[in-house]
Amino acid sequence: MGDVDDLETKLKIYMLITNRYKDLIAEKEERSISEIRQKVSPYNDFIRQKKDSIVADFRPYEYGKHFFTAVQRALNYVRTIRNCEFLLTFWMSFEEMESLRAADVMDKCILFAALLRALGSEDVKVHVTRAKRVFVGFNWSGIFYLVDVKNAAMLSGPEADGIFLKDPLVYEFSDLVYESFEE
Repeated sequence: MGDVDDLETKLKIYMLITNRYKDLIAEKEERSISEIRQKVSPYNDFIRQKKDSIVADFRPYEYGKHFFTAVQRALNYVRTIRNCEFLLTFWMSFEEMESLRAADVMDKCILFAALLRALGSEDVKVHVTRAKRVFVGFNWSGIFYLVDVKNAAMLSGPEADGIFLKDPLVYEFSDLVYESFEE
């Protein structure tokens, strides 16, 4: 009998192992609200470096002048990371997302929100709805923007406001705030 070399068989074995131990993995991957909020911090070295590359040609970077263009660049960066759904709760670091160019939507939203915080947004939040959809929202020049990171779309005005009318918020957070809307 030879070694198992084909990728399909190895994938099936990894899936078997993952399914068998998914409860243990989920337990080890559990994070508190404060740990999840901390991931949005603009003070992470990876986030600082990524922010510096986004604003490299804005010398000096001025929030009032360059923020919205920097937001679009940050979104373009996040678009390069493919969406990946997992069978279990699994948190990825920013470095792992960068290396693999894949992550689940929550991790991508946290990455995008952390970049917006580093770019100077004080009110950016990750929004989670009843249907478990995840968005990043922020205000700019009196307009509320809602970013659907999964589909790489930026909504504003009534289009953005309408999302939560159809699918109400369960909670929202950043490194600065956490608010639950569950009763």
